[in-house]
Amino acid sequence: MSDQRTIQEIQRSMRLKKTVKMTALTILIFTVAILYFSPVLYMHLSAFKTEYDAVNPTLFFSPTLETFQKVLGDETMYGYLKNSLFQVCAGTIICLLLGIPAAFALTFGKFKHQGTNKKVYFWFLTTILLPPVAVIIPLYTWFQTFNLIDNPFGLLIIYVGFHVPIVVWMLHSFFSDVPVEILEAADIDGCSRFQQLMLIAVPLVRTGIISAGLLVAVFIWNEFFLAFNLTGNEAATLPVYMARFREQQGMFVAQLSAASTVVILPAVIFGWISQKSLVKGLTAGGVKG
Repeated sequence: MSDQRTIQEIQRSMRLKKTVKMTALTILIFTVAILYFSPVLYMHLSAFKTEYDAVNPTLFFSPTLETFQKVLGDETMYGYLKNSLFQVCAGTIICLLLGIPAAFALTFGKFKHQGTNKKVYFWFLTTILLPPVAVIIPLYTWFQTFNLIDNPFGLLIIYVGFHVPIVVWMLHSFFSDVPVEILEAADIDGCSRFQQLMLIAVPLVRTGIISAGLLVAVFIWNEFFLAFNLTGNEAATLPVYMARFREQQGMFVAQLSAASTVVILPAVIFGWISQKSLVKGLTAGGVKG
């Protein structure tokens, strides 16, 4: 009887320790999350304050849309917005048009030399890891030579070059899950490679294509370094507008917070709406049946 009571006490003690550990871990995670999100929350709250309230923060304040009216009344912002939308839409479409057949060819293509597809795929992976700052000088020189500085199509070429490898990397794992037997059967039935891609492979990896497109769109929307160094006033995007906003308007906390909120709001809404598709696509390719 005493042995049974001792076992129960040990089990109860273990459960208590486990509960304490989980509670402490939960508190730690929430604390880190709050600290991480607090600057963003401060920015959003400051956007609804007057300049005086923004530089003299208080716990309670009267919300106002005055700063948003000033930011949205700036006609120059809409030119930057148009450039960002052009880069996101055109860049995402071109990246998918180039990346889908490239990933399909690297997965199912038969090359003359064995292992060529792996070498090419490895090259795509290395370009993903290449930081833009490492190539900005030759890029700037090349842009000057071909008169592409402050040209939206020049910036588009760079965005496509940097983001096609991401599409290839993501879709390669999805195409690897497609049974080769299906394509072999289609080949016997007389389907060309293009028909196998469009009628069989693409519908099977539709989730991965959506995820890759969403990821590229968010990356292009948020990209700052290349746009800042390779554009002027005509082709600059919204992140560049944010950097120049402080230079032109001064360090007005409320206006700067309102402008930042306006810039990041489309990406937040877009990510919130598409989060299920994005998470499903990012995880599905790594799950082997």
